[in-house]
Amino acid sequence: MAGSMMADGSDENPVPLNVTPLVDIIFCLCLFFLCSFHFKQLEGRMESWLPKDAGPPEGPAMARPELEEIRIGMKWLPAANRVERRVNQRDVENDLELRAVLGERRANFAATGMPQPRVTIDAEPGVPWKDVVAVASLCRQVRFDKIEFAAPAPESAAGRGAAGGTEAR
Repeated sequence: MAGSMMADGSDENPVPLNVTPLVDIIFCLCLFFLCSFHFKQLEGRMESWLPKDAGPPEGPAMARPELEEIRIGMKWLPAANRVERRVNQRDVENDLELRAVLGERRANFAATGMPQPRVTIDAEPGVPWKDVVAVASLCRQVRFDKIEFAAPAPESAAGRGAAGGTEAR
């Protein structure tokens, strides 16, 4: 019987708990999460966040791979007390030669009608800043507007590789 006391005097249900609002809230939450859940396709789509202003040019593919990128590598040579510079795979001895090579690359891009490329300056950590700034100034003189600097390689990995190579010999 509802509300009756047991023989020993204790209540069977001392505090009545109304669970109807709790069930309603849980039901509403379940409906909300089911309606907002989106199944992810496993095949057929690949999400990527690529830059919109870079990538392959529109139209037919270019046959000249040297037009894809201009990368200037700079390395400090402590024995010679100078900076070694190279444009892609070509060694460059002085500023005049570097300017000529950059001008030639710019003319190649202009002749093919491709948009102006980015010039990436990849200087190792030991290269003096004045030399990096001089190369960036030469790029601006040749009218390259998009100049980027490559991130330096981690020194711990480079140091381990160099040390590992000398210990193995």
